[in-house]
Amino acid sequence: MTDQKQISRKDFIKGMGVSLAGVAVAGGLSGVLTGCSAGATSGGEIEAAAYPFKYKKLDPAKAEERAYNTYFEQGG
Repeated sequence: MTDQKQISRKDFIKGMGVSLAGVAVAGGLSGVLTGCSAGATSGGEIEAAAYPFKYKKLDPAKAEERAYNTYFEQGG
């Protein structure tokens, strides 16, 4: 005969909590590791845009046409 181990509800919930905590830690750790990739640590700095931004007058008709076309080309 085989001996089957009975698990209590308390042990089951405790095991699920430990599993959930492990998944959460692994998910958070993966985000940290991607920030440490070769591109981020190569010493290359990303240059910020100059502030204040230069003012450029927009043509309302051209902006409307561009928005309309972009909405239908890229699926809204």
